[in-house]
Amino acid sequence: MIVLSWGSAAIAGTCLPPTPPWMPTNTDDVRAYADLLRRDAETYFTDVERYFRCLDQQRREVFEQARVVSGDYARVLELEVSKSE
Repeated sequence: MIVLSWGSAAIAGTCLPPTPPWMPTNTDDVRAYADLLRRDAETYFTDVERYFRCLDQQRREVFEQARVVSGDYARVLELEVSKSE
């Protein structure tokens, strides 16, 4: 039996983009929270990198899935052609 679909649940998006940190515009707030702001920004950029790696992994997985489905579909088409002959 040929599997025609893996289903969307198999490739459901699990990559969630990070939420940008709040950055104050008030100079006093920037000075008062400089360490916290720096830490939040560094965490954000780390999370952005993790997000891009996740997207890259999902892309590879979906690309491989599409390759398999393409082969399966080609076999289905071959069966249809041979059935009609």
